[in-house]
Amino acid sequence: YDKASNEGFAPAQSALGHMCMRGEGVPRDAEKAVLLFRKAALAGNAGAQNNLGFCYQSGKGVKKNLTEAARLFKCAADQGHSSAIFNL
Repeated sequence: YDKASNEGFAPAQSALGHMCMRGEGVPRDAEKAVLLFRKAALAGNAGAQNNLGFCYQSGKGVKKNLTEAARLFKCAADQGHSSAIFNL
């Protein structure tokens, strides 16, 4: 995932962010996860938008911001992401 993420492949960025958030195969690092989710979210990846929204909602790796969380959930929900629809 690291190579594809560095090459700008949004699904890999989102997956690596998820791994960093949970510490799966890499050291747990919420701030790195947020950076990866943000890159993928800006590329339009709905899963990353939802995950980044969760980070803002919970304050994991970033300062808690419910307005930004809602905006990100809406972006993902507009693409049909079921978890984001629920999160709204």
